[in-house]
Amino acid sequence: MAETIPTAGPSGRLLVIEDDASLRRVLRAALERAGHRVDDAPDGLVGAEKLGQGGYEVVLLDIGLPFIDGWRLLDTLEGRRQPAVIVISARGDERDKVRALDMGADDYLTKPFGSDELLARVRAVLRRVRGTAEGARVIRCGGVVIDLGARVVTRAGEEVRLSPTEYVLLAELAKHSGMVMDHRTLLTRVWGPMYAGDRNYLRTFVQRLRRKLEADPSEPELIVTAGRRGYRFGPPAETGATLAV
Repeated sequence: MAETIPTAGPSGRLLVIEDDASLRRVLRAALERAGHRVDDAPDGLVGAEKLGQGGYEVVLLDIGLPFIDGWRLLDTLEGRRQPAVIVISARGDERDKVRALDMGADDYLTKPFGSDELLARVRAVLRRVRGTAEGARVIRCGGVVIDLGARVVTRAGEEVRLSPTEYVLLAELAKHSGMVMDHRTLLTRVWGPMYAGDRNYLRTFVQRLRRKLEADPSEPELIVTAGRRGYRFGPPAETGATLAV
């Protein structure tokens, strides 16, 4: 069993990187009407420069960009706490979606999409970026320490950089250590009700966490697959309970 130890909605700043000028204007206008502060970039080179300045909570990133494509930009952001990345792409192939998520994207939105869906995705990502007050609580399992108050994760004493969504998924599992959390519950709590049936998100992010935290990702001991039911953090609780919505 993992050990729990007590210890002593404003608008967001967003960056839109999109080479289609008319779509870029539409996205910016919709986001600004919703109260967000928005910068934009017409290509990957300008996007990289703005990303280097920092301060963004969420990046909306097209894949097919001039000069520096979206895949390369996504690769440079891997392992940062911020910003979160929503890929916006005309490529609806499932392989592209999985590739983007596996490279560190927090969400994937296929063009065309409506403003309501866009704003809902942005709100969901901002909630994960900002988190909620957890109190001074630390959870340990093996060599991994999760400080819920500071939102910091360490392994063998070294900080592990997680994306906002990676952290929220890990924290959700850790707060229910020893219990099996079913797929639907995890998807709903981490991503939201609209993702309840999309196991690709969950599978991909669990794999990412295992690569960063497990001694042997092929034989996980921290985030364990519980048959077809879901996932469990650490050794099983004596009750063997399953947490479901």
